[in-house]
Amino acid sequence: MDIWSAVPIPLFLLICAAVLMGMHARTWRSVQEQEMESAERDYHRRQFRRRMQSSGMLGVLAVGIFAGQWVSQVARPTIVFIFWGGVALVVVWVGVLAVADILATKHYYGRLRQGFVIEQAKLQAQLRRMQQARRNGQGAPRQRKRGSEERET
Repeated sequence: MDIWSAVPIPLFLLICAAVLMGMHARTWRSVQEQEMESAERDYHRRQFRRRMQSSGMLGVLAVGIFAGQWVSQVARPTIVFIFWGGVALVVVWVGVLAVADILATKHYYGRLRQGFVIEQAKLQAQLRRMQQARRNGQGAPRQRKRGSEERET
């Protein structure tokens, strides 16, 4: 097997890893420029670390796949097995980081959403109180006229 026939996939993974790391760094710089609470900044810092680590591991995986072609041809079967086991562990670690990122994002934005729902309920209650105060005891609000389909025949 020609070793250079296995170059396109590792090269693609390496390019993807480099692009992703650049995007993560640019996003992190924009987050650092914003004013935010410490809990929010901590979430974004952890998110940056997880994503940079997973993108870096993607680059390591690319190098591992490329080097694995050479190792498979020249090394003993035990070394080949250990090498590809290490590559598989890198794949598993990238998966674990992805799941951790998904769960952290779901938890963080779920907490934000819950805060917004509570704030919305408070504002709606305040609106109802203001509307009742505006009526100032003038009875129930006027009812809308019934639609033509609801009229009695």
